[in-house]
Amino acid sequence: MATSRSTSENGWIAGALVFSGRPDPTWPIPPELAEELVAIWESLPPTDTTVSVPVLGYRGCSLRDPEGRLWIAYHELVTHSTEKRRDDERRFERTVLSSAPTGVLPPSTAEG
Repeated sequence: MATSRSTSENGWIAGALVFSGRPDPTWPIPPELAEELVAIWESLPPTDTTVSVPVLGYRGCSLRDPEGRLWIAYHELVTHSTEKRRDDERRFERTVLSSAPTGVLPPSTAEG
């Protein structure tokens, strides 16, 4: 399973939070996909909702931009810095996970 932590040419890195005790898988994404994910984020309504994340197993997915800003998505919630947005259709999360190269994610992670 790939666990690349190097930055891609454009610097956008996606990942899945799935392991404890070893590095989580990460992969570079193209700028066009990054733009799509930012557009999804910008379209989501703000929320004060919280979601319980399990200690073990799948805990969400991530997107890091070239400046180091981080988005975390888990089920219907996407966070960025201190801001939270509701994603009832889980578009952000599913778009990140579907961008993973074949074999990078454990089989149970593909749908989040």
